[in-house]
Amino acid sequence: MRALRAGAAALLCVVAAPGAHAAEKVEAGFVGAAVAPIWPFLIADSKGLFAVQGIAFEFVFGPTAPGIVQQLAAGSLDVAIAGAADPIHAVDKGAPIAILRVIGQAAPYELIGKKGIASLAQLKGKTVSIGGPADITAVYWDRMARAGGLAKGEYDLIFGGSTGARLAALQSGSADAAMLIPPVNFRAKEAGFVTIALAMDYARDLIFSVMAANRAWAAAHAATARALDDAVTQAVAWLHDDANRTEAIDIFVKASHSSRPDAEASYDFFRQIDFFERTGAVSRARLQNLIDAQRALGDIATPLTADRLVMQDVTKLAE
Repeated sequence: MRALRAGAAALLCVVAAPGAHAAEKVEAGFVGAAVAPIWPFLIADSKGLFAVQGIAFEFVFGPTAPGIVQQLAAGSLDVAIAGAADPIHAVDKGAPIAILRVIGQAAPYELIGKKGIASLAQLKGKTVSIGGPADITAVYWDRMARAGGLAKGEYDLIFGGSTGARLAALQSGSADAAMLIPPVNFRAKEAGFVTIALAMDYARDLIFSVMAANRAWAAAHAATARALDDAVTQAVAWLHDDANRTEAIDIFVKASHSSRPDAEASYDFFRQIDFFERTGAVSRARLQNLIDAQRALGDIATPLTADRLVMQDVTKLAE
């Protein structure tokens, strides 16, 4: 690991992609660590798909999605992979970033809690750990809480920017429940915590994560942005080939230091919910659904549209 840049060293660390040839460098921000939602990027790196596209890809890990998006807006990163709510929130506040493609098209979170909590309604008077006040977990939690008959003020929220931080809050007892993604959710259940609800049961109309870009970088490097998108699409196709299951799990275990059973469970879970978007296209309707959900939470003040959020010359926008 090395420091990203002097201005970002306090927040971010960089892992240089192994085997990268002399090519155009792309610095990409990710939240926390190598978790299952970034699987295609691990595959594209391991299988040389970035290198074939003339890209020297660098993984940059930061503690929170807002921090990563802030570095993207400042130009310290070229692209960032995060829950879609964070780039939308940033654009609403004037950040010069744009969405290039959807990565996760389904909500992968499990709400995991202490034993004895069997329903959303039982979280009344309890503390729940989500990512942040304006991130994608806040959108999911709002829907789940309302479905459980919980009004604001009937529960407490604490914010842990990464899923690892939220697991720590659960383990320490400072949270009664937490939003967790694979493979961290499986580790929590192995430790004796229980599933309360699946976010996807309450948010089937919403996308989860996107690859966003700094607008100035994308405008100056449009061909590289398209090549990056192509490499990710190829990696997703490779991941969905049943013949590659064992190797895909091997790649993830090596990158994430997860146990093999957790990696296998993550692979099967993501395939089951058809998590990864396969075409590279951004659905205008589903993106607008998320914009509307954020506006309902009071997180968006300006009249945002899907067209304003994307990079017109790079993003594949579909109805």
